[in-house]
Amino acid sequence: MRFVMIVLDGLRPDLVTPARMPALSALMARGTRFTEARSVFPSETRVATPSLVTGCRPASHGMVGNTVFDAALAPDRLLRTKDPADFLTLSAGRESPLQRLTMGERLAAAGRSFAIVSAGTPGQTLVAAPAAQRLGQFRWNAADLDTEDAKAAAERVGPTPPAAVPNLARSRHACRVLTEFVLPELKPDVALFWCPEPDVSFHYRGLDGSDTRLAMAEADACVATIVAWRDAQPDAGEIGLVVLSDHGHVTGPRKVSLAKRMAEAGLPASDGGTDITVAPAGAPGIWLRDKSLAPQVADWLAQQDWFGALLANDPSILPGRVAPLALLDAGHARSADLVVLFAGSEGPDRFGLPGEAPFDAGDVPEGGGMHGGLHRRELATVLGFEGGPFRIGAKVRAMADLTDVAPTLLHLLGVSIEGMDGRPLRPAWDAEADSVADPVRIELPGAYVLDGGRQDGRFYPTALVRRS
Repeated sequence: MRFVMIVLDGLRPDLVTPARMPALSALMARGTRFTEARSVFPSETRVATPSLVTGCRPASHGMVGNTVFDAALAPDRLLRTKDPADFLTLSAGRESPLQRLTMGERLAAAGRSFAIVSAGTPGQTLVAAPAAQRLGQFRWNAADLDTEDAKAAAERVGPTPPAAVPNLARSRHACRVLTEFVLPELKPDVALFWCPEPDVSFHYRGLDGSDTRLAMAEADACVATIVAWRDAQPDAGEIGLVVLSDHGHVTGPRKVSLAKRMAEAGLPASDGGTDITVAPAGAPGIWLRDKSLAPQVADWLAQQDWFGALLANDPSILPGRVAPLALLDAGHARSADLVVLFAGSEGPDRFGLPGEAPFDAGDVPEGGGMHGGLHRRELATVLGFEGGPFRIGAKVRAMADLTDVAPTLLHLLGVSIEGMDGRPLRPAWDAEADSVADPVRIELPGAYVLDGGRQDGRFYPTALVRRS
């Protein structure tokens, strides 16, 4: 038995329709679809990726944001983990910043093989398989030129095309590296394929622009190519496919620069090297050199019409005014002192799609897609299993998140999952294991509540919603 994991970055499950994505829609209908699948918090790619490969939430694995601040490692600037140099800085002399074993490491220890093919950012690929070089596992990113794996892939399928928006050519090329080289020649027990679309186009062209439609069609074509490769194999019945997205998207109609606005209000804020360091995001992090500044920050935020709710790594700095990051298994020594949640709504956006929220991100235009927070459209993800041991034509009611995928595959391969936060998703092969989660509503300080469910003792957030 072997598995191919197909990640379509940023894909919202409500946009998977036969008209937009016929191949993926057919695969989901044939297999087992988890309709209550979730991302983690913050719902960002380089938090989601380690959650997927370690089977653990951020409080355990320690990768707490796409962009973070660490005064000991880089006192005057933010660390952007998409950049390999910043990834290595955050690793502080170790192989990676992760504090839990990855799927690749667990497979290697069990004598099994793993490979990753990604047209995402270099940092995303590093955090998915930080030990690949040491373990002799194939790791290819579209930006790689000089690694042995990159040279081997180029020999088989030619040079990598340049990045673009929409990122069609690179998505197609990465799929060729997977299906024309890695799967047929290396035959990994688990292969992870990371398609950068539709996330890139969601961000820069909007959730339903003409370029975005092309990007979704290209992502769907990648799914079709992988399915066709699998179906042509003599052991096709033993090859299971897992298709998922790492997070969803909302439309961001309004861009808010927290650092700039706080500085204009007289607070000592910047993107590094001052008393208040702000990391732009869909849920911006705020690091305080002096924790006594927390009430001033909270007072200022409470006056803003775009403010939703506030989370804290240590709630004692603002008693009664914040919810703990630990509530979402997102509290860690690296986490921001405060995390801001924007006030979202169900839209509709300019395309007529539900889900809008303000955001803080310098390069994403107003009207583009964004993610990171607790809006239901950011948290909802695609998750389906097809072929191999998985049920045919099943719709699962149980809740799941990214951390449950690796335990599921490793369990089926007979590999240890000890120490993982997630659980094997038995409803994927056993109908009797399916059950509806117990609904949970958590009252937060201020105007919002957090809806979710409890499944097998774990809390799965669904949405930050305004108190009725």
